[in-house]
Amino acid sequence: MVRKKEKRKRGIRGLSIFMSLLLLVLASAYVLYGRLFPMEHEKTVSAYAKEYDVDPFLVYAVIHTESRFREDAVSPAGAIGLMQVTPDTGQFISEQLKISSFTEELLKDPELNIRMGTWYLSYLKESFPRVETLLAAYNAGPNRVRTWLEDEDVSDGEILTDIPFEETRNYVERVLQREKIYRLLYFYK
Repeated sequence: MVRKKEKRKRGIRGLSIFMSLLLLVLASAYVLYGRLFPMEHEKTVSAYAKEYDVDPFLVYAVIHTESRFREDAVSPAGAIGLMQVTPDTGQFISEQLKISSFTEELLKDPELNIRMGTWYLSYLKESFPRVETLLAAYNAGPNRVRTWLEDEDVSDGEILTDIPFEETRNYVERVLQREKIYRLLYFYK
């Protein structure tokens, strides 16, 4: 009888140690992923996501994919800032938002870049309600995506079944994966 109690106590102690280690590993993973997938500029993202009716997790996923939160990021194609807005697209957006005196330099301002990028996602959503197609348009341009949607080899007319550009196909996959990670990490927000 005494042996059974001792075995049970060791079993409970072993289970307690295992559970403590498991909690420690999970907490460490959560902290690590929180650092890898930050929510910088939270007030700005939240405000513009709400104003333009865009999922904030999608905005974070786009920022993470486009610039990894580097405010001074400039792509080889000349896209600038957190959400990698090109000067031509920035000019178009500034006209729509009635932002006077637009310059490329303004795209380096994190708040304005997030505002413009989030507005542009909202604008694209009107023409491309499916998130995969919307992201393809954000990356490759809306005119190119419209052409793809008319091509029976890569689309059924509404859905891109095979994105012709590998870069755009990979971009869409990366953003969608990161959106899921943000949703899992910050489910409580």
